[in-house]
Amino acid sequence: MSLYRAGLWLYLSSVVGQLGGYLFWLAAAALASASALGEVAYLVSLSGIITSLLSLGLPSAVMHLYPATGDKRYAEGALAYTLALSLAAAAALAWRPVLSLLVVTGSLSALYSAYLQARLDTKLIFAATAVGQAIRVALVPILIPLGADALAASYAVPGLLLIAATAGKGLRPRLWGLRELAPAGVSVWAPGVVSVLGTNLGVVAAYHLAEAEAAGLVYIAQVLANAAVAPVTIVTGALLPYLSSATDKTPRALKAARLALAISAPLAAVVIAGGGHVLALLGKQYVQAHPALAVFTVGNMISIISGVLSTLAYAEGRYSATLAGGVLANAARALLYFALGTAPLGVAASFLIGSAAHLAYFSILKRHVAASLGGLAPRLLASSLPALALSPLGLIPAAGGAVLSYLLAVRLGLVSRGELADVARQVLPDSVYAKVAPLAARVLDLVT
Repeated sequence: MSLYRAGLWLYLSSVVGQLGGYLFWLAAAALASASALGEVAYLVSLSGIITSLLSLGLPSAVMHLYPATGDKRYAEGALAYTLALSLAAAAALAWRPVLSLLVVTGSLSALYSAYLQARLDTKLIFAATAVGQAIRVALVPILIPLGADALAASYAVPGLLLIAATAGKGLRPRLWGLRELAPAGVSVWAPGVVSVLGTNLGVVAAYHLAEAEAAGLVYIAQVLANAAVAPVTIVTGALLPYLSSATDKTPRALKAARLALAISAPLAAVVIAGGGHVLALLGKQYVQAHPALAVFTVGNMISIISGVLSTLAYAEGRYSATLAGGVLANAARALLYFALGTAPLGVAASFLIGSAAHLAYFSILKRHVAASLGGLAPRLLASSLPALALSPLGLIPAAGGAVLSYLLAVRLGLVSRGELADVARQVLPDSVYAKVAPLAARVLDLVT
Protein backbone atom coordinates (compact mmCIF):
# COMPACT_ATOMS: atom_id res chain seq x y z
CA MET A 1 0.00 0.00 0.00
CA SER A 2 1.31 3.49 -0.88
CA LEU A 3 1.90 6.33 1.59
CA TYR A 4 -1.11 8.35 0.43
CA ARG A 5 -3.44 5.36 0.33
CA ALA A 6 -2.33 4.35 3.82
CA GLY A 7 -2.82 7.95 4.86
CA LEU A 8 -6.24 8.02 3.19
CA TRP A 9 -7.49 5.12 5.30
CA LEU A 10 -6.13 6.83 8.41
CA TYR A 11 -7.86 10.04 7.35
CA LEU A 12 -11.12 8.22 6.72
CA SER A 13 -10.70 6.61 10.14
CA SER A 14 -10.29 10.08 11.58
CA VAL A 15 -13.34 11.32 9.68
CA VAL A 16 -15.63 8.56 10.86
CA GLY A 17 -14.12 8.86 14.32
CA GLN A 18 -14.84 12.57 14.44
CA LEU A 19 -18.26 12.09 12.85
CA GLY A 20 -19.08 9.34 15.30
CA GLY A 21 -17.92 11.51 18.15
CA TYR A 22 -19.94 14.44 16.84
CA LEU A 23 -23.10 12.33 16.50
CA PHE A 24 -22.45 10.79 19.90
CA TRP A 25 -22.22 14.20 21.52
CA LEU A 26 -25.16 15.52 19.49
CA ALA A 27 -27.36 12.67 20.74
CA ALA A 28 -25.99 12.83 24.27
CA ALA A 29 -26.37 16.62 24.44
CA ALA A 30 -30.04 16.28 23.53
CA LEU A 31 -30.67 13.67 26.21
CA ALA A 32 -28.28 14.53 29.04
CA SER A 33 -27.09 17.62 30.89
CA ALA A 34 -23.81 19.41 30.24
CA SER A 35 -22.60 18.33 33.69
CA ALA A 36 -23.19 14.68 32.84
CA LEU A 37 -21.21 15.13 29.62
CA GLY A 38 -18.49 16.81 31.64
CA GLU A 39 -18.27 13.66 33.75
CA VAL A 40 -17.84 11.59 30.58
CA ALA A 41 -15.19 13.99 29.26
CA TYR A 42 -13.37 13.73 32.58
CA LEU A 43 -13.30 9.92 32.52
CA VAL A 44 -12.17 9.75 28.89
CA SER A 45 -9.47 12.39 29.39
CA LEU A 46 -8.19 10.77 32.59
CA SER A 47 -7.97 7.39 30.87
CA GLY A 48 -6.06 9.05 28.04
CA ILE A 49 -3.50 10.37 30.50
CA ILE A 50 -3.08 6.98 32.15
CA THR A 51 -2.80 5.21 28.78
CA SER A 52 -0.10 7.63 27.69
CA LEU A 53 1.83 7.06 30.91
CA LEU A 54 1.73 3.31 30.34
CA SER A 55 2.68 3.32 26.66
CA LEU A 56 6.40 4.08 27.17
CA GLY A 57 6.40 5.25 23.55
CA LEU A 58 6.27 1.67 22.29
CA PRO A 59 3.80 2.37 19.45
CA SER A 60 6.11 5.06 18.02
CA ALA A 61 9.12 2.80 18.48
CA VAL A 62 7.36 0.10 16.44
CA MET A 63 6.51 2.56 13.66
CA HIS A 64 10.19 3.55 13.48
CA LEU A 65 12.10 0.32 14.07
CA TYR A 66 9.91 -2.16 12.22
CA PRO A 67 9.98 -0.38 8.80
CA ALA A 68 13.60 0.71 9.29
CA THR A 69 14.81 -2.87 9.91
CA GLY A 70 12.05 -5.07 8.53
CA ASP A 71 12.19 -7.13 11.74
CA LYS A 72 8.70 -8.07 12.98
CA ARG A 73 10.07 -9.11 16.37
CA TYR A 74 10.19 -5.47 17.44
CA ALA A 75 6.39 -5.35 17.17
CA GLU A 76 6.05 -8.64 19.02
CA GLY A 77 8.31 -7.47 21.83
CA ALA A 78 6.37 -4.22 22.16
CA LEU A 79 3.13 -6.20 22.31
CA ALA A 80 4.42 -8.34 25.19
CA TYR A 81 5.48 -5.32 27.25
CA THR A 82 2.25 -3.43 26.49
CA LEU A 83 0.12 -6.41 27.46
CA ALA A 84 1.91 -6.76 30.81
CA LEU A 85 1.64 -3.05 31.62
CA SER A 86 -2.01 -2.76 30.65
CA LEU A 87 -3.07 -5.79 32.71
CA ALA A 88 -1.21 -4.42 35.73
CA ALA A 89 -2.97 -1.09 35.28
CA ALA A 90 -6.36 -2.79 35.00
CA ALA A 91 -5.80 -4.44 38.37
CA ALA A 92 -4.77 -1.14 39.95
CA LEU A 93 -7.84 0.66 38.56
CA ALA A 94 -10.32 -2.00 39.58
CA TRP A 95 -11.98 0.55 41.90
CA ARG A 96 -13.37 2.26 38.74
CA PRO A 97 -13.98 -0.51 36.19
CA VAL A 98 -14.63 1.88 33.31
CA LEU A 99 -11.12 3.28 33.68
CA SER A 100 -9.68 -0.25 33.59
CA LEU A 101 -11.59 -0.98 30.41
CA LEU A 102 -10.57 2.25 28.66
CA VAL A 103 -6.90 1.95 29.63
CA VAL A 104 -6.51 -1.69 28.55
CA THR A 105 -8.30 -1.22 25.21
CA GLY A 106 -6.57 2.11 24.60
CA SER A 107 -3.10 0.68 25.22
CA LEU A 108 -3.51 -2.48 23.15
CA SER A 109 -5.38 -0.85 20.27
CA ALA A 110 -2.67 1.85 20.02
CA LEU A 111 0.01 -0.83 19.71
CA TYR A 112 -1.94 -2.83 17.12
CA SER A 113 -2.66 0.37 15.19
CA ALA A 114 1.06 1.23 15.17
CA TYR A 115 1.85 -2.25 13.84
CA LEU A 116 -0.62 -1.82 10.98
CA GLN A 117 0.68 1.68 10.20
CA ALA A 118 4.27 0.41 10.11
CA ARG A 119 3.13 -2.03 7.42
CA LEU A 120 1.17 0.75 5.63
CA ASP A 121 -1.81 -1.59 6.06
CA THR A 122 -4.37 0.78 7.49
CA LYS A 123 -7.67 -0.30 5.94
CA LEU A 124 -8.45 -2.46 8.96
CA ILE A 125 -8.09 0.55 11.24
CA PHE A 126 -10.77 2.30 9.22
CA ALA A 127 -13.12 -0.69 9.34
CA ALA A 128 -12.83 -1.07 13.12
CA THR A 129 -13.32 2.67 13.63
CA ALA A 130 -16.35 2.89 11.34
CA VAL A 131 -18.17 -0.07 12.85
CA GLY A 132 -17.20 0.91 16.39
CA GLN A 133 -18.43 4.47 16.03
CA ALA A 134 -21.73 3.29 14.55
CA ILE A 135 -22.23 1.02 17.56
CA ARG A 136 -21.35 3.86 19.97
CA VAL A 137 -23.91 6.23 18.49
CA ALA A 138 -26.62 3.57 18.43
CA LEU A 139 -26.03 2.81 22.11
CA VAL A 140 -26.45 6.40 23.36
CA PRO A 141 -30.18 6.21 24.24
CA ILE A 142 -29.60 2.89 26.01
CA LEU A 143 -26.53 4.01 27.96
CA ILE A 144 -27.67 7.45 29.18
CA PRO A 145 -30.00 6.07 31.88
CA LEU A 146 -27.11 3.90 33.11
CA GLY A 147 -24.94 6.93 33.91
CA ALA A 148 -21.69 8.59 32.86
CA ASP A 149 -19.57 5.47 33.35
CA ALA A 150 -21.65 3.54 30.84
CA LEU A 151 -21.42 6.38 28.29
CA ALA A 152 -17.67 6.62 28.76
CA ALA A 153 -17.30 2.84 28.35
CA SER A 154 -18.63 3.14 24.80
CA TYR A 155 -15.33 4.80 23.85
CA ALA A 156 -13.72 1.35 24.11
CA VAL A 157 -15.82 -0.22 21.34
CA PRO A 158 -13.64 0.76 18.31
CA GLY A 159 -10.49 -0.34 20.14
CA LEU A 160 -11.99 -3.69 21.08
CA LEU A 161 -12.93 -4.33 17.46
CA LEU A 162 -9.42 -3.44 16.25
CA ILE A 163 -7.81 -5.71 18.83
CA ALA A 164 -10.07 -8.61 17.85
CA ALA A 165 -9.43 -8.09 14.12
CA THR A 166 -5.64 -7.60 14.35
CA ALA A 167 -5.14 -10.55 16.68
CA GLY A 168 -5.43 -12.76 13.61
CA LYS A 169 -2.55 -11.03 11.80
CA GLY A 170 0.07 -13.37 13.23
CA LEU A 171 1.50 -10.98 15.85
CA ARG A 172 2.48 -12.94 18.96
CA PRO A 173 3.90 -11.43 22.16
CA ARG A 174 7.51 -12.29 22.92
CA LEU A 175 10.12 -10.85 25.29
CA TRP A 176 12.49 -9.39 22.73
CA GLY A 177 14.14 -6.15 21.58
CA LEU A 178 13.98 -4.17 24.82
CA ARG A 179 17.47 -2.72 24.27
CA GLU A 180 16.36 -1.03 21.02
CA LEU A 181 12.71 -0.41 21.91
CA ALA A 182 13.49 1.37 25.18
CA PRO A 183 15.54 4.35 23.87
CA ALA A 184 13.38 4.72 20.76
CA GLY A 185 10.22 4.63 22.86
CA VAL A 186 11.23 6.74 25.84
CA SER A 187 12.50 9.56 23.61
CA VAL A 188 8.94 10.17 22.41
CA TRP A 189 7.18 8.83 25.50
CA ALA A 190 8.22 11.57 27.91
CA PRO A 191 7.24 14.49 25.63
CA GLY A 192 4.17 12.51 24.60
CA VAL A 193 3.07 12.22 28.21
CA VAL A 194 3.51 15.93 28.72
CA SER A 195 1.68 16.59 25.45
CA VAL A 196 -1.25 14.44 26.55
CA LEU A 197 -1.21 16.24 29.88
CA GLY A 198 -1.19 19.51 27.95
CA THR A 199 -4.29 18.41 26.05
CA ASN A 200 -6.27 16.24 28.44
CA LEU A 201 -5.26 17.87 31.71
CA GLY A 202 -7.24 20.92 30.63
CA VAL A 203 -10.44 18.88 30.75
CA VAL A 204 -9.49 17.20 34.03
CA ALA A 205 -8.46 20.53 35.59
CA ALA A 206 -11.66 22.19 34.40
CA TYR A 207 -13.68 19.36 35.93
CA HIS A 208 -11.97 19.56 39.33
CA LEU A 209 -11.14 23.27 39.56
CA ALA A 210 -14.09 24.81 37.74
CA GLU A 211 -17.21 22.73 37.00
CA ALA A 212 -18.30 19.79 34.90
CA GLU A 213 -19.96 22.08 32.34
CA ALA A 214 -16.65 23.85 31.66
CA ALA A 215 -14.99 20.48 31.10
CA GLY A 216 -17.66 19.60 28.55
CA LEU A 217 -17.14 22.87 26.65
CA VAL A 218 -13.35 22.39 26.60
CA TYR A 219 -13.73 18.84 25.33
CA ILE A 220 -16.14 19.76 22.53
CA ALA A 221 -13.90 22.64 21.43
CA GLN A 222 -10.94 20.27 21.27
CA VAL A 223 -12.86 17.67 19.27
CA LEU A 224 -14.03 20.18 16.63
CA ALA A 225 -10.61 21.84 16.42
CA ASN A 226 -9.05 18.44 15.77
CA ALA A 227 -11.67 17.75 13.10
CA ALA A 228 -10.63 20.92 11.28
CA VAL A 229 -7.11 19.60 10.67
CA ALA A 230 -7.97 15.90 10.39
CA PRO A 231 -7.58 15.75 6.56
CA VAL A 232 -3.82 16.22 6.91
CA THR A 233 -3.73 12.60 8.03
CA ILE A 234 -3.76 11.67 4.33
CA VAL A 235 -0.24 13.09 4.17
CA THR A 236 1.13 12.79 7.72
CA GLY A 237 -0.68 9.75 9.09
CA ALA A 238 1.97 7.27 7.98
CA LEU A 239 4.83 9.78 7.76
CA LEU A 240 7.00 8.25 10.51
CA PRO A 241 7.40 4.78 8.96
CA TYR A 242 7.66 6.43 5.51
CA LEU A 243 10.55 8.70 6.56
CA SER A 244 12.19 5.99 8.67
CA SER A 245 12.62 3.78 5.61
CA ALA A 246 13.71 6.62 3.27
CA THR A 247 17.19 7.95 2.48
CA ASP A 248 16.07 11.42 1.29
CA LYS A 249 14.16 12.28 4.46
CA THR A 250 14.32 16.12 4.39
CA PRO A 251 12.83 16.70 0.90
CA ARG A 252 10.04 14.27 1.68
CA ALA A 253 9.32 15.98 5.00
CA LEU A 254 9.21 19.40 3.32
CA LYS A 255 6.74 18.19 0.73
CA ALA A 256 4.57 16.54 3.39
CA ALA A 257 4.45 19.72 5.48
CA ARG A 258 3.56 21.90 2.49
CA LEU A 259 0.76 19.60 1.36
CA ALA A 260 -0.54 19.23 4.93
CA LEU A 261 -0.72 23.00 5.40
CA ALA A 262 -2.42 23.51 2.05
CA ILE A 263 -5.03 20.89 2.92
CA SER A 264 -5.75 22.19 6.41
CA ALA A 265 -5.65 25.99 6.00
CA PRO A 266 -9.10 26.48 4.36
CA LEU A 267 -10.86 24.20 6.84
CA ALA A 268 -9.10 25.84 9.76
CA ALA A 269 -10.23 29.24 8.42
CA VAL A 270 -13.83 28.01 8.33
CA VAL A 271 -13.69 26.85 11.95
CA ILE A 272 -11.91 29.98 13.17
CA ALA A 273 -14.32 32.40 11.51
CA GLY A 274 -17.53 30.36 11.46
CA GLY A 275 -17.20 27.73 14.17
CA GLY A 276 -20.13 29.21 16.07
CA HIS A 277 -22.49 27.90 13.39
CA VAL A 278 -21.15 24.37 13.86
CA LEU A 279 -21.39 24.59 17.65
CA ALA A 280 -24.98 25.84 17.35
CA LEU A 281 -25.92 22.50 15.82
CA LEU A 282 -25.06 20.90 19.17
CA GLY A 283 -27.14 23.41 21.08
CA LYS A 284 -27.18 27.12 21.84
CA GLN A 285 -25.33 26.56 25.12
CA TYR A 286 -22.25 25.37 23.21
CA VAL A 287 -21.84 28.52 21.06
CA GLN A 288 -19.96 30.12 23.96
CA ALA A 289 -17.11 27.69 23.23
CA HIS A 290 -16.40 29.39 19.85
CA PRO A 291 -13.48 31.56 21.06
CA ALA A 292 -11.82 28.51 22.60
CA LEU A 293 -12.48 26.53 19.42
CA ALA A 294 -10.77 29.21 17.31
CA VAL A 295 -7.71 29.29 19.59
CA PHE A 296 -7.44 25.49 19.67
CA THR A 297 -7.56 25.47 15.86
CA VAL A 298 -4.72 27.97 15.55
CA GLY A 299 -2.72 25.80 17.93
CA ASN A 300 -3.41 22.77 15.77
CA MET A 301 -2.19 24.56 12.65
CA ILE A 302 1.06 25.38 14.42
CA SER A 303 1.31 21.77 15.55
CA ILE A 304 1.18 20.53 11.96
CA ILE A 305 4.52 22.23 11.27
CA SER A 306 6.17 21.25 14.53
CA GLY A 307 4.81 17.72 14.15
CA VAL A 308 6.51 17.23 10.79
CA LEU A 309 9.77 18.72 12.10
CA SER A 310 9.77 16.50 15.20
CA THR A 311 8.88 13.44 13.12
CA LEU A 312 11.82 14.19 10.83
CA ALA A 313 14.18 14.47 13.79
CA TYR A 314 12.90 11.22 15.27
CA ALA A 315 13.13 9.37 11.94
CA GLU A 316 16.77 10.50 11.77
CA GLY A 317 17.39 8.80 15.11
CA ARG A 318 17.84 12.02 17.09
CA TYR A 319 16.22 10.55 20.18
CA SER A 320 17.79 12.83 22.78
CA ALA A 321 16.90 16.01 20.90
CA THR A 322 13.34 14.78 20.40
CA LEU A 323 13.06 13.97 24.09
CA ALA A 324 14.45 17.30 25.28
CA GLY A 325 12.39 19.39 22.90
CA GLY A 326 9.16 17.58 23.55
CA VAL A 327 9.40 17.80 27.32
CA LEU A 328 10.54 21.42 27.32
CA ALA A 329 7.85 22.62 24.93
CA ASN A 330 4.84 20.64 26.09
CA ALA A 331 5.42 21.25 29.77
CA ALA A 332 4.25 24.81 29.14
CA ARG A 333 0.70 23.63 28.52
CA ALA A 334 0.30 21.77 31.79
CA LEU A 335 1.84 24.59 33.82
CA LEU A 336 -0.14 27.35 32.15
CA TYR A 337 -3.51 25.82 33.01
CA PHE A 338 -3.03 27.04 36.54
CA ALA A 339 -1.77 30.46 35.43
CA LEU A 340 -4.40 31.22 32.79
CA GLY A 341 -7.35 29.54 34.44
CA THR A 342 -9.57 26.57 33.66
CA ALA A 343 -12.27 28.39 31.72
CA PRO A 344 -12.45 27.16 28.09
CA LEU A 345 -10.56 30.15 26.67
CA GLY A 346 -7.84 29.87 29.32
CA VAL A 347 -7.31 26.19 28.55
CA ALA A 348 -7.21 26.92 24.80
CA ALA A 349 -4.67 29.73 25.31
CA SER A 350 -2.45 27.36 27.29
CA PHE A 351 -2.62 24.86 24.44
CA LEU A 352 -1.72 27.54 21.88
CA ILE A 353 1.30 28.77 23.84
CA GLY A 354 2.52 25.21 24.27
CA SER A 355 2.16 24.60 20.53
CA ALA A 356 4.15 27.75 19.78
CA ALA A 357 6.92 26.67 22.17
CA HIS A 358 7.04 23.26 20.49
CA LEU A 359 7.40 24.90 17.07
CA ALA A 360 10.07 27.30 18.32
CA TYR A 361 12.25 24.49 19.63
CA PHE A 362 12.08 22.32 16.52
CA SER A 363 12.49 25.35 14.27
CA ILE A 364 15.85 25.91 15.92
CA LEU A 365 16.73 22.23 15.70
CA LYS A 366 15.77 22.02 12.00
CA ARG A 367 16.28 25.67 11.09
CA HIS A 368 16.78 25.21 7.34
CA VAL A 369 13.62 23.14 6.97
CA ALA A 370 11.69 25.59 9.14
CA ALA A 371 12.93 28.54 7.07
CA SER A 372 11.66 26.90 3.89
CA LEU A 373 8.26 26.32 5.47
CA GLY A 374 8.14 29.88 6.80
CA GLY A 375 8.24 31.15 3.25
CA LEU A 376 4.81 29.58 2.66
CA ALA A 377 3.07 31.83 5.19
CA PRO A 378 2.00 34.68 2.83
CA ARG A 379 0.49 32.28 0.30
CA LEU A 380 -1.25 30.26 3.02
CA LEU A 381 -2.84 33.38 4.43
CA ALA A 382 -3.88 34.63 0.99
CA SER A 383 -5.45 31.30 0.04
CA SER A 384 -7.45 31.26 3.30
CA LEU A 385 -9.05 34.70 2.79
CA PRO A 386 -12.21 33.50 0.95
CA ALA A 387 -12.98 31.01 3.73
CA LEU A 388 -12.28 33.61 6.43
CA ALA A 389 -14.54 36.16 4.73
CA LEU A 390 -17.53 33.91 3.97
CA SER A 391 -17.64 31.60 6.99
CA PRO A 392 -19.26 34.08 9.42
CA LEU A 393 -22.27 34.24 7.05
CA GLY A 394 -23.34 30.64 7.63
CA LEU A 395 -22.49 27.02 6.83
CA ILE A 396 -23.35 27.18 3.12
CA PRO A 397 -21.25 30.32 2.46
CA ALA A 398 -18.49 28.70 4.51
CA ALA A 399 -18.48 25.67 2.22
CA GLY A 400 -18.25 27.95 -0.82
CA GLY A 401 -15.42 29.89 0.78
CA ALA A 402 -13.51 26.68 1.45
CA VAL A 403 -13.82 25.61 -2.20
CA LEU A 404 -12.57 29.00 -3.37
CA SER A 405 -9.67 28.78 -0.94
CA TYR A 406 -8.62 25.38 -2.26
CA LEU A 407 -8.71 26.62 -5.84
CA LEU A 408 -6.68 29.66 -4.82
CA ALA A 409 -4.12 27.36 -3.15
CA VAL A 410 -3.54 25.70 -6.52
CA ARG A 411 -3.42 29.06 -8.27
CA LEU A 412 -0.77 30.32 -5.82
CA GLY A 413 1.36 27.21 -6.24
CA LEU A 414 0.94 25.74 -2.76
CA VAL A 415 -0.02 22.50 -4.49
CA SER A 416 0.92 21.64 -8.06
CA ARG A 417 -1.32 19.91 -10.55
CA GLY A 418 1.17 17.08 -10.71
CA GLU A 419 0.97 16.58 -6.94
CA LEU A 420 -2.82 16.56 -7.06
CA ALA A 421 -2.69 13.95 -9.80
CA ASP A 422 -0.19 11.87 -7.83
CA VAL A 423 -2.35 11.88 -4.70
CA ALA A 424 -5.49 11.12 -6.73
CA ARG A 425 -3.83 8.18 -8.50
CA GLN A 426 -2.81 6.68 -5.17
CA VAL A 427 -6.07 7.13 -3.28
CA LEU A 428 -8.68 6.59 -6.01
CA PRO A 429 -9.52 3.33 -7.78
CA ASP A 430 -8.27 3.34 -11.38
CA SER A 431 -11.80 3.40 -12.83
CA VAL A 432 -12.77 6.40 -10.70
CA TYR A 433 -9.56 8.24 -11.45
CA ALA A 434 -10.08 7.77 -15.20
CA LYS A 435 -13.46 9.48 -14.95
CA VAL A 436 -12.51 12.22 -12.50
CA ALA A 437 -9.16 13.28 -14.00
CA PRO A 438 -10.50 14.90 -17.21
CA LEU A 439 -13.14 16.89 -15.33
CA ALA A 440 -10.64 18.00 -12.71
CA ALA A 441 -8.22 19.04 -15.43
CA ARG A 442 -10.84 21.28 -17.05
CA VAL A 443 -11.63 22.94 -13.70
CA LEU A 444 -7.95 23.51 -13.00
CA ASP A 445 -7.45 24.98 -16.49
CA LEU A 446 -9.80 27.78 -15.45
CA VAL A 447 -7.80 28.45 -12.30
CA THR A 448 -4.17 28.03 -13.30
